[in-house]
Amino acid sequence: MNLGQIRDLAYKLTDTYSSDGIVLPAADTADAKLAMTDFINTAQYKFAERDKIETLYSVTQNPITNLLGDDFNIEQHLDDDIIYEADSAKSYGFEVDHPATVYVEEETATDVWTTLLTLTLTPTSFTEYTGLITASDTANAIRLRFSGSYIYNIRRVALYAYTFASTSDIPQFKPWHEYTLPTGYISTNRIVYNGDDQRRDIYTDYYIDMKKLMVKHDVVGSFDIYYFKQPTALVADDDIPEIQLQFHPYLAYYAAGEWLFSTGSRTPGLVLLNRFDSFLAEMKPNTDGSSNRIENVNNW
Repeated sequence: MNLGQIRDLAYKLTDTYSSDGIVLPAADTADAKLAMTDFINTAQYKFAERDKIETLYSVTQNPITNLLGDDFNIEQHLDDDIIYEADSAKSYGFEVDHPATVYVEEETATDVWTTLLTLTLTPTSFTEYTGLITASDTANAIRLRFSGSYIYNIRRVALYAYTFASTSDIPQFKPWHEYTLPTGYISTNRIVYNGDDQRRDIYTDYYIDMKKLMVKHDVVGSFDIYYFKQPTALVADDDIPEIQLQFHPYLAYYAAGEWLFSTGSRTPGLVLLNRFDSFLAEMKPNTDGSSNRIENVNNW
């Protein structure tokens, strides 16, 4: 059933679909139509809490080598400048937590450093900064010189031997890489890791924080994230609910009950709402967590 069909069923349950065998004109049901759509969406959300909607989101991780090595320690700028240097760097990234002046410099002759960029930064907490480097000779040494008049902390400094289409493409350099999960994400069912050996294994060495997937920096491979999502809101008449097909008619009972209750017909409204609650309690969920297991058919 689609939204229009479910709404028509709700009209019939509230006795507002027709009169004397004639379908009521749209003008007579305009207010109910607006309300019914919202009620049907609410009912779909209620069903989705039990009849969970599982979908797939995949990410691939293959970290770019940091010319400075994998050092995630924090250094503190006090009085003296702090310098990070590497040959042939074409991009950079770092984080600082308080006002700082950072120079991107190129060694144009022995011990002669030419300033390519001057960054005057004013963060109040750790903030990531990335950029592209345009040197006069790509073989020259490049350095980041952290300077300024204030005390601040520095972490996650990276110099890369590659250029990128934009600064947003410069890879993150963090002990745990962050991947923003899709809109509508509710919870994770399982994550499957696909490594170079063509195996598919349940992956558990991750965590979720603020709807971001965190994976260790040194892990290479792709991750299939099977997660439960909120149902997509129904808007157009031909939109179809994402819950199981056999539950679609039940949405009309909730919408009709809410409409009757909100317009003063409390007793018949409660009857329909109680029927909806009974449907909800007796339903057999499509996803009960049993899919957390992968069958080994290749003698792994």
